Amino acid sequence: MAPRKTPFTIALADIDTSNRVQPLDEAQAQEIAASFVAHGQLINRIGLRHTPNGEKKWVLVHGRHRLRALEIAGVEQLAEGVHFDKLSVDPEQARLLEIEENMARTDVSPFGRAVMLVAYRDAIGAGQRGGDRKSEAFQRLDQLETSFSAHAMRVFDLSSDQVERLIRIGTVLTKPEGLAERLHFSKIARNQSQLLKLSALPEEQLERAAAAFDAAKGDFFNMMSILNSTPDQQSDLLAKIAGGATLGDVLATNSAPAKPPAYDHWQQAVSAYSQLDFKGRVSATVEHFKQDEKAVREAFKSLGYQIVKVQK
Repeated sequence: MAPRKTPFTIALADIDTSNRVQPLDEAQAQEIAASFVAHGQLINRIGLRHTPNGEKKWVLVHGRHRLRALEIAGVEQLAEGVHFDKLSVDPEQARLLEIEENMARTDVSPFGRAVMLVAYRDAIGAGQRGGDRKSEAFQRLDQLETSFSAHAMRVFDLSSDQVERLIRIGTVLTKPEGLAERLHFSKIARNQSQLLKLSALPEEQLERAAAAFDAAKGDFFNMMSILNSTPDQQSDLLAKIAGGATLGDVLATNSAPAKPPAYDHWQQAVSAYSQLDFKGRVSATVEHFKQDEKAVREAFKSLGYQIVKVQK
């Protein structure tokens, strides 16, 4: 009988886990570690790619929580075919594989899916900008897909409206400094309606969103009470809270912010139309505001649309 072949192994410490799309959920990693200790194996193996010229010789493609679980369980050496599979992919393909695997999970929040979908779009864009260096996968994508929306609908089994909403959430709510890190593991992250209302706020009112989240202790309604104020009023509210005043007292004494008529229209549009498709939102907005062209334009702008003149 031929001697049993020793599996190829690598040190866990020699794996680069930086530059991930999703942050690590330590609680989830602990659960996987407990399962690994009880059963002695992973349900799905980790994906790695070799980077011989890198500071670390291996880069994680997918399986961040599984890798952390192995670390928690005290595993120091990973065996190929047992703990990991070696993948022959370039960095762009690795990013797509990471996102595709995570998007297939059922426990990912709407905010997590939104962030990943935007990252997926950006990864495809990076591949398309690569000119002659584009991978075969991206070349096939050019031939098969005419738009990112169509591609995302096919790959992730989403409707056009779902793609549109997730892209809006993932684009707008990752811009304010520190907000995405706070949202990822919050209750708001799992409430798409609340995420849409947040993402519909004007950009200048979202600049202090991270500070508002902290002041509201993650409560959506208290957070919106702060963000619905003008930027100057937000600064005053947050300064009072930082000085020791309670949020309830500050909000109770805060005078209602001066709002242009279009602002009220925008609030109604967001609350009433966030679950409609594109055509439904257009029809309902025009019907509601009728002859008030300025309000119509402002409402569409707040919902992420722009009215343009079409040349005949």
